[in-house]
Amino acid sequence: YSLYINFLSKIDMSKNNNNEKMNGIYGDEEINLIDLKPADEEVEENVSGEEDDGSINMDFDKLKFIENPVEELSSNRLPQTLSDCVGYMDTLPLLAPNADQSNPQTIVDMINSVAASDESASDESAIAGAVPRKTLHHDAFGAFGHTVRTGCISFYKKFETVYAAPEGRWWIWDPLANWMNGGKNVSLDQDVIRMNDDQVLIIRIIEGNVGLITIQGVHHLLDVGTHVFNSGTVKYFGPKNLANSNYMNHGPYHYVNVPRGKNAKVWALVESVREKALVPRLIKEGEHFIRSTFFKFEGMVNISDEYIGHDSIHILNVVKGRVAKANCDNEPRLFGEGLHIIESPNFSFMGMESISMDNLCISHGTITILQVPRGKIALLWKSNQPCLIDRPGLYEFNSNDVFFKEFVDSSARYIELGAKKVIQVYTGEVGITYDRGHLKILENGHHVIDNSTHIFERFLSTKQRSIRLISYTANHKIGKTQQLAKNKMSGKASYYDTEDPAHPNTLGDDSDLLVCETKDLVKVGVRADVFYSIVDPEKCIQTLNTDELEDLVRETAVSTLTNIIRSTALNQIAQSRQISASESEVVADAAIVDGEGEVADVSAVSYFFDRAHDEFMLKLHEDFVSRYGVDIANIRLESFKIMDTELANEIAQNCLTTAHVENQLSNLQGQNLIATTKEKTAADCEKIKALAEATALQTRSDAENSRRIEAAKAEAEAQRCRTIIQAQAEADAILCKAKAEAEALRLKAAAEAERASLLSQTPLGQQEALFQIYADMVKSSNEGVDKVVYMDPSVNKDSTFALGSLNGLNRDLHVSCGWQIACSYSNCAVSADVSSFRFRQFFRPCPNLVLWLKTWTTVPMILPWICLRVS
Repeated sequence: YSLYINFLSKIDMSKNNNNEKMNGIYGDEEINLIDLKPADEEVEENVSGEEDDGSINMDFDKLKFIENPVEELSSNRLPQTLSDCVGYMDTLPLLAPNADQSNPQTIVDMINSVAASDESASDESAIAGAVPRKTLHHDAFGAFGHTVRTGCISFYKKFETVYAAPEGRWWIWDPLANWMNGGKNVSLDQDVIRMNDDQVLIIRIIEGNVGLITIQGVHHLLDVGTHVFNSGTVKYFGPKNLANSNYMNHGPYHYVNVPRGKNAKVWALVESVREKALVPRLIKEGEHFIRSTFFKFEGMVNISDEYIGHDSIHILNVVKGRVAKANCDNEPRLFGEGLHIIESPNFSFMGMESISMDNLCISHGTITILQVPRGKIALLWKSNQPCLIDRPGLYEFNSNDVFFKEFVDSSARYIELGAKKVIQVYTGEVGITYDRGHLKILENGHHVIDNSTHIFERFLSTKQRSIRLISYTANHKIGKTQQLAKNKMSGKASYYDTEDPAHPNTLGDDSDLLVCETKDLVKVGVRADVFYSIVDPEKCIQTLNTDELEDLVRETAVSTLTNIIRSTALNQIAQSRQISASESEVVADAAIVDGEGEVADVSAVSYFFDRAHDEFMLKLHEDFVSRYGVDIANIRLESFKIMDTELANEIAQNCLTTAHVENQLSNLQGQNLIATTKEKTAADCEKIKALAEATALQTRSDAENSRRIEAAKAEAEAQRCRTIIQAQAEADAILCKAKAEAEALRLKAAAEAERASLLSQTPLGQQEALFQIYADMVKSSNEGVDKVVYMDPSVNKDSTFALGSLNGLNRDLHVSCGWQIACSYSNCAVSADVSSFRFRQFFRPCPNLVLWLKTWTTVPMILPWICLRVS
């Protein structure tokens, strides 16, 4: 136990040291404080509340000031039994029964016996060691004596000594002994039998009970069975059912039965090496036995309770989503989810607090935990300085200098905490502030003021506004003034932000008409709106009260428009651009009559609404901008009404007449337009029909021409293809024929070459080949000759058509073989017959040449050849 206490004290010291370290570390650098400063200074921010991925860190387990359960102090390490306590017992010391209920004789024997040793002995051994006494009853004879029924016993006494008689008929011979009144046939089927002022006690303990007795003042517990006492020193306090009771005590004996789901709060004596101490214990479920006069039972507690406290033992069962608040050793502490066991005599439980979005601030003593969600700003004081936290996340403080005030929406336009003010000015408005009494205008944007003398007053809209030009009564102005005073007291900016039910802003249908008099003193009502905006807020605020700006614009506009209408006649106001129902042309021009009855020039008169607009803007626009910084942007004149009923009816009747005329004119124009449209439609139909027919004819012609062109193209293409195919065939045939002829010539040339090669091997062969060449030449040259013209070869030697002469043949022979022919033309003596025979024989294949040679008159020219042939 002492070791346990030392361990707890060390843990408390370590926690205190950790708290000191936390207070030193978790300063302005760690917490997410946005110390808002003026716009020209830097704003110190810390993103400790957000993770790297942009998600918000809302893990309460990571907070330093919320303590997690200590494993060393779990419920398993907390002593929950009485085994180390003084007087611990494994079971109750119960006295065993000394008689048998089913055998009455054993009961009688115990009554009629005394202790073998000292009768005052009170321990179990003395009770068990009883010595039978001499009895005074004897068996009776006949009908005499007292009969004891079955299951009963009878008591008698002598000199205040009680005796018992079992079942049977008994006779007492001793005259000093008598049967006791009320002691005859006492049934044994009883839980307690008392005789002679408890001198004899017969106690029956049934199953599930124990008997509570004292023997000479010493407490004892009786076990199940029958117990007989005849010493007179036993007091019986009744049975005790252990099954139906969680706690039973009898003198120093204590029995605790802790059911499942509960703990018992007890005090027990614990003995250490040096001393004994009475300590509190929370014992677990089960049966516990102890014999100690110092033991004390204080009741049962549920294990599931949020808080279990027993003197210096404290158990906190914190469920998920809650935090336990407690004070330990005069310091505030917060305990997170789990089972916490604290051993401290100076501990007080302050309750539980939920962790949810509905509870953004957990405050306990000097500990403050803020849960700043998106869209919220936390306002708090730290060291008497205002601080604002707008970065989402968890923030914890443990300091007396931190005081949390409230959460505000980040969309709030004005946030104030002490001297710090955060102002968001929207587009279309400005913020009005006073720094040491000097006006400063804040433009649209985010502004931070850190100065107690810089006071924010309100927002002023610079957007364009419109007001209806009407004349208010005095009661309305008084009510407006009172409402302005109420708004200032309630903090509202303007009278127009609310509506006074006693003086409503809404008016009737004709109440929004501005009643004016024309030049000819006719009252008319004009419905007009003026549009204005603040372009120079500083000048506007310095020159007038902005709450009265609308009244100033209205009254000035009403006065200006009234003057313009007063300078205009009624017929000028009622002038219209057209009197025709048609919008495209002007049928007639209206004549304007001035006040003296003279007709004015129409072109010189401007229409009323345009003129009134231009004159109104000319008078007020530049004046308001230069004087008040207010821009009168436009005036819109919607309609006007003649307030004189009779005049209005007359004008209305004239208007009806004019409208009737215009209606007739419109009908005539409409009829003319219908007739013209019909004729134009018929002409268009005919034109469309003719155009359709021409288009159809053109389409058919184009189709026919296209068909013919396509047919001609197809025929030409076919002819081209046939020509190409035929030409290709002819070309192929020519090519084949040329190839065949070339092959034949090649073969013939090869044969000729072979023949020439054979012939060239002998001189005779060479000459014969030369003769064959000349013969072939003559044969080829005479092919297809129908007529022969005889001419002298000597005259035309160089002609390409001349036949080869014999001289040429002779020359070629000489060149080829180099023969020396000695014959001459004059020495030839060969007869003509021989020459004629040889000539024919040689030129048999060439009859034409033979004929030509026959007619040749110059014999000497052929003689050398003939001689050569002969030889």
